[in-house]
Amino acid sequence: MEVQQKKFDVSGFTLKMIAVVTMLIDHIGAVILEGGLAEKYNSQTLWLLDQVLRDIGRLAFPLFCFFIVEGFHYTHDRKKYALRLGIFAVLSEVPFDMAFDHTYFKPDDNSVMITLLLGLISIWVIDTLFTKSAARFSGDIKKRRICDAISVIAVIVCVYIIEEWASSDYGAAGVVTMIIMYLMYEDKLLGFAIAVIWLGLTCGDTELIAAVDLVPLYFYHGRQGRKMKYFFYAFYPAHLLVLSLIAKAAGLWAYQM
Repeated sequence: MEVQQKKFDVSGFTLKMIAVVTMLIDHIGAVILEGGLAEKYNSQTLWLLDQVLRDIGRLAFPLFCFFIVEGFHYTHDRKKYALRLGIFAVLSEVPFDMAFDHTYFKPDDNSVMITLLLGLISIWVIDTLFTKSAARFSGDIKKRRICDAISVIAVIVCVYIIEEWASSDYGAAGVVTMIIMYLMYEDKLLGFAIAVIWLGLTCGDTELIAAVDLVPLYFYHGRQGRKMKYFFYAFYPAHLLVLSLIAKAAGLWAYQM
């Protein structure tokens, strides 16, 4: 009898750890090096190191977007999912402002948790509108597609208006990244690739480095792996708080980014 060879795969936990580690690397560069150390010592070597760390960090955000879309499809309670994101968005704001603005509260500069929350809400609204149009135009595909297109455009316009006020990291472009992944959910790799290209066009060429994420994503087949749900939520404000306190203790708050 032939023994079936087990297909190699990458778990969701592994992908999340890639996102967390690359985010930490990125923020070490942004908060410690770019946040004052390179300027303090006027070192080209430190500036180069900062650039390398920031480039590595480009892998993080698209993966977080990917798992917002995954979570939306797999969660048993979308309201609780949004509430958790909202709570940690609030908890992250002071550490974010300390790390990146060298102050304790800056309402016109907000964390990526706000962006992720807006992304979740946006795809939730679009999904609801799609369901309603499917019921209303069940016998007319053309009208349904027109209605769906109008729904997506309307949500995106609202996102850009909201982000004028919210001013969160990656802004409206980041929210649209999640919308693209949601719309292309049946072909996750292609959707991810298009989303990365979108980020490159709207947020700078270095965002295209995130195309490297397609390698582990190719081996992701939906297996969740080890469960450490609250760790990934709590890590964001926790690591920013630690980095900001290190920067403050090192006297880097005197150097504005």
